[in-house]
Amino acid sequence: MKTDVTVIGAGAAGLTAAVTAASRGLKVILLEKGERPGRKILASGNGRCNMMNKGFPVYYGDPVFAASVLKQCPLSKIEAFFKEYGLIMTQDPEGRVYPVTYQAISVLSVLKNAARITDVYLNTGFDVSAIYRDHNLFIIRNDRNEEILSEKVIICCGGAAQPKLGGSMDGYRLLGSLGHHIIPVFPSLVSLTTDKKSISGLSGIRIRAAVSLFEGNSLIHQEKGEILFTDYGVSGICIMQCARFTEGRNTHLEINFLEGICDSSEEMISEIQRRQAMLSNLSPVSLFDGVLPEKISYAVMKQAGIPMKGEKAGNLTDNDIRRIAETAKGYKIFITGTRGMDYAQVTAGGADCCEFCPETMESRLTQGLFAAGEVLNVDGDCGGFNLMFAFSSGIIAGESV
Repeated sequence: MKTDVTVIGAGAAGLTAAVTAASRGLKVILLEKGERPGRKILASGNGRCNMMNKGFPVYYGDPVFAASVLKQCPLSKIEAFFKEYGLIMTQDPEGRVYPVTYQAISVLSVLKNAARITDVYLNTGFDVSAIYRDHNLFIIRNDRNEEILSEKVIICCGGAAQPKLGGSMDGYRLLGSLGHHIIPVFPSLVSLTTDKKSISGLSGIRIRAAVSLFEGNSLIHQEKGEILFTDYGVSGICIMQCARFTEGRNTHLEINFLEGICDSSEEMISEIQRRQAMLSNLSPVSLFDGVLPEKISYAVMKQAGIPMKGEKAGNLTDNDIRRIAETAKGYKIFITGTRGMDYAQVTAGGADCCEFCPETMESRLTQGLFAAGEVLNVDGDCGGFNLMFAFSSGIIAGESV
């Protein structure tokens, strides 16, 4: 079979690239190794599909490349693409863009309809085993020795995150076989596993706090938001956005449970002393009643070294109270790792962006070869940034072929 363009991977980037190329009159084959396209789209945003974000873009890996891509294909252009094929979108107060139905299936249905309208030939169950160039054509082969001859190829295989939804190393392998360098990949936007002592008794607790990530005494990253304590460690958006910075490092978290409640340890010390006089015959845990959940209060007291067997609040010394206040503003949790690619929302690392042109997504090494989406060394924060990059880069690649 011979075609103008072959797109490998029918995810967010692949579907937008295929539709864009086909809408310009090119013969396009879209290959997907799974039986269904867009499985990660369906899972995004807990099934609600946070498509884009109108706030300040936050990208890692190669943020300069990401900014150039989004300048070439800004959010307004992505919105125009989806509106053309019938998707109505809405924006929440924080700038996140969703389908108006708040259902990811709406996004995928519109993309599949667009593929049919533009005569994209979708070939599912086609697992690409090899790709190489012969004169002016690419030869794409699967494990059944079926071949496709193509003038242009767009690799949109996604990353290694969430293998149960199709995540794999395929895109890196294919680009590597064509001479591209791959930045080592690791999980991003993933929950953290921690020491057991600091999270003992806290599983199921949710609390808003400020989170600081340290390597030794060096501050690496900071976030704010809701933390979820689990039996294996900690989760929540603010935790997942710290995860990429733990790779290859010996790190710990310091959680400020008093964020937004008091500005300094001295302020909290004064408040605890006021409560101590009022609650002198009660347990030290009662000093945080009305401020923190009881289980968090107990954990703070324990980490601060306060005896909890029959101890009265009135017996606490000034040093005890200082330790309690400082612990509540810097509760330490030691990180043992992440939950890995199986649970990660996004892959960090990937194909070196320096080897691609952000204005076209074409390889600087091999003419006629393009790449888009998560297979590249770009990963963003939660909030629609990763899908936005996938759509933007896919549209550019589809236009450029």
